[in-house]
Amino acid sequence: MLGAVGENVAVNRSVLFYSPKNVFLGDNVRIDGFCILSAGSDGIVLDEHVHLSAYCFLVGARGRIHLQAYSGMASRSTLYTATDDFREGYLTGPTVPAKYRKVRGGDIILGRHGLIGAGSIVLPGVTIGEGAAVGALSLVRKDVPAFALVAGNPLRTLGRRNGDRLQQLENELAAERRAAQKA
Repeated sequence: MLGAVGENVAVNRSVLFYSPKNVFLGDNVRIDGFCILSAGSDGIVLDEHVHLSAYCFLVGARGRIHLQAYSGMASRSTLYTATDDFREGYLTGPTVPAKYRKVRGGDIILGRHGLIGAGSIVLPGVTIGEGAAVGALSLVRKDVPAFALVAGNPLRTLGRRNGDRLQQLENELAAERRAAQKA
């Protein structure tokens, strides 16, 4: 049913998939209850060690969603690859023919070790850099630099994450897994 499923994948039975053939799950992925993954033709890709908490929504109408390794989304966070632009008087909504709407779309990338806090919304065309973390209840309308800690609406930088420490811990985990496989 799904485009691909890696090893050690846990998906709660309440999760809904739209266009499941365009959803690709890597190893050690966990998707908690009541999430919705709606993949457009460009697909949704969750690399290894990705976690989606309960009630996350990934809406890939006009772009690809890619959550890279060790990234995660806290409860009730949402990614939109398309949004109606209603500033100029266009009609809105999926029931209206395209010629009457003005839709902005783009890919969303959550970089390796990236985090999205509870209740946050990420809009089309945004890349959240490697190791970056978005605080709870934030609106992300533009790219977030690698290892930045950001929050709010408007989004503001609060600090930086320790990229060296993240890499060290990732290496330790990989070494433990290799040792366990040899045993």
